[in-house]
Amino acid sequence: MADADLDRARQIYLDSFPPEERRPWDDIVAKHTAAAASPIPGFSLLGIYADGIYAGFITIWRFDGFDYVEHFAIDPEKRGGGLGAKAISSVLSGFSSGRPVVLEAEHAHQSAMATRRLGFYERCGFTVHHAFQYIQPPYAPGLPEVPLLLLSANATTTLPLDCVAATLHRRVYNTVDPKDDN
Repeated sequence: MADADLDRARQIYLDSFPPEERRPWDDIVAKHTAAAASPIPGFSLLGIYADGIYAGFITIWRFDGFDYVEHFAIDPEKRGGGLGAKAISSVLSGFSSGRPVVLEAEHAHQSAMATRRLGFYERCGFTVHHAFQYIQPPYAPGLPEVPLLLLSANATTTLPLDCVAATLHRRVYNTVDPKDDN
């Protein structure tokens, strides 16, 4: 991504996610820079463009057995035209090449936007795992844990959600899932 696009991605990121749901932007840029220099895929920051104009971004982690969408946002001025659905479709069929894809989302009762977001992901082929109790660990000291839902797509078999959660806690949030202590 060009520097101007990274600057716009930063602003969309800060506007789209509350502090408890975002890592420091410099950490994202550092992971993106390291991933670009490494032949081993692990973390990707992908720009989303409409008619050659920057419109949003998606961050994706590649783990054994699944891909994880950490953040996804479209410029508010470009929402509502199907661009987000096209981007998710490209991830599911292109970037992830049919691999299971997991993401986190707020519970519907949290806001009308959370309800719309869950509907969007379901229309894009994601299954919401309501019965699985999931907590996003804090991104940094002083930030709260966030109760979220796990969603998955492209899962031809049942994903072991406890293993998915443990991987996310360990690799994304640099913490240990309390269930791992048993």
